[in-house]
Amino acid sequence: MASVSPAGRRASDGFGIVAIILAAFILLPALMIFLIGLAPGMNAIWWLGVVLLPIMGFLGLVALVVGIVGIVLRVRQQRNPVLSIIGTALGAVLVLPVVWVFFGSAV
Repeated sequence: MASVSPAGRRASDGFGIVAIILAAFILLPALMIFLIGLAPGMNAIWWLGVVLLPIMGFLGLVALVVGIVGIVLRVRQQRNPVLSIIGTALGAVLVLPVVWVFFGSAV
């Protein structure tokens, strides 16, 4: 019987997949709350954004770190780190509103 050589198998980007799943886990509810809050009669939904903001920052930071680890490992293996880059970008998108709230100027 012929066996599959390890060089012929395509390695998946596990860290990138995990980073994307973590980011999507909180990004989809945050987008849903934002879109529902834009409706004229649903202004009371914005308090969920206040509850969701710390969770969004924490999971965004975790996705950012996991994505960076995935990029480093994939580059060291001389492979393409596309999924890790996408996970890192999504993690940064989730962390940016928290940074904006903390460091933005209150008028």
